[in-house]
Amino acid sequence: MSGAVIGDWHQHYTVTLMAVQRRATRAADQSTVKVTGVTTHTASVPAHEDSTDRFAGLLTPDSLSALMRSTWTWDDRALRRDLAVLLVGVLSSAARFVATVLGPKLLADTGNPLREQFLSDAIDPARFDRAAAAGFASVREDAPAYIAAQTRQLEYPPPSAWLDLVRSDGESGLGSALRGYGNSLSDSPFYGTIGLAWQTLRAVSRDNGKAIEYADQIAAGTISATLAAAEQTGSWDPALVRTRAIETPDEWQLTGVKQFVPAAESADVIFVIARSTAGPSLFAVTKSAPGVTVTPLEVVDSTRPLSQVALTDTPAVLLGAEGAGGRLMMRAIDLATTALAAEQVGLIEKAMSMLVGHTPESSGTAEFHTRVAEVALDHVAAAGLWRRALAEDAAGSAEAAPAAAAAHVGCSAAAVRAATAAAELVGPSPETAALLRRALSGSLLFGGPALSHERFLERLGV
Repeated sequence: MSGAVIGDWHQHYTVTLMAVQRRATRAADQSTVKVTGVTTHTASVPAHEDSTDRFAGLLTPDSLSALMRSTWTWDDRALRRDLAVLLVGVLSSAARFVATVLGPKLLADTGNPLREQFLSDAIDPARFDRAAAAGFASVREDAPAYIAAQTRQLEYPPPSAWLDLVRSDGESGLGSALRGYGNSLSDSPFYGTIGLAWQTLRAVSRDNGKAIEYADQIAAGTISATLAAAEQTGSWDPALVRTRAIETPDEWQLTGVKQFVPAAESADVIFVIARSTAGPSLFAVTKSAPGVTVTPLEVVDSTRPLSQVALTDTPAVLLGAEGAGGRLMMRAIDLATTALAAEQVGLIEKAMSMLVGHTPESSGTAEFHTRVAEVALDHVAAAGLWRRALAEDAAGSAEAAPAAAAAHVGCSAAAVRAATAAAELVGPSPETAALLRRALSGSLLFGGPALSHERFLERLGV
């Protein structure tokens, strides 16, 4: 991944403060404001931010890898997670991260080759804090107007139109549908069927007739389906796939246990990642087939039911090339997390509507206005990350995988923060509890922050 792209992640967040203020001013003059129109990454940076740009330019995969390798910290998992946070975070975090990595080598020049280029920024993280605080002060004034305009003018397609959007607009239509799916806190199997199963089938080789047939049936609404990839750990790491696929003279047979499978109870077909002698591969299993047992799991979020799927010598159909399931899992999780990011943007908008519709006693306090401004910033940032992931994927860009991973990290955290703010400011209620649980379930669905942060670094090549 290019160094310029790493800098782009930082510029995106640096200018987010200005973007909220600018869109709050414009919103009143627009008849319809759509989240898909948010393009915070295109904002310009004032001349006084030159030093910030210079520091962001230093944060390339090569320089960050070299920095950590120049000390003892390369294999420190806590610091690697900090690294992922700063890459979708703020520059003050980066300055503190550099200081932590260099440690005593920052205090005195003992020959570390990277100390000099990072020195001025690592010893003055307050410079970035001051710039952010100044921007945030102005944003706090405009945030209520921004949130009010967004919640008043945003439109969501009804559930009856979701499949039509997918059929007509593909992944872009899926994003619009899932934004509404998240905003309505829907408990339908739409995400499991379309966000997971349909998208995975579309990622299989285009000349695979059976995969195309299944994808067309799903899009037509004639069958429902889901994808069973994770096992006991909850990870989507192909190396951890233990479900076995054995080829007999008559058919393939699968044996193993899949966990955390969305929408399995309502699925007609379950697509399963299982390991053959060639490696992880994708198989189709009819839920009514011999040896299939679907057991609903106790979950914290009733709108996102998850199941265990046990397979015992279950007949299956191979889809795509045998042994290609590892690459397919990586592609599928990028598509699935980009779709999930759309849902999470809808969740943030749900939190915004709760804030607009409720005026607690604390609404006149500085703390209330600060929290409202933070929700506005989270909305703009999450929408920008989601839009970027969609655009990079549509363009077939080499940056599509890092953009999807960044969207997953950033949108998951933003949705949890916004839902938490709504629960705190509006107060306890069934609606705020449901919103918070939905945000938490989305952030943890693909293994949680520890795995998503590491996946982001891997996509960056760090």
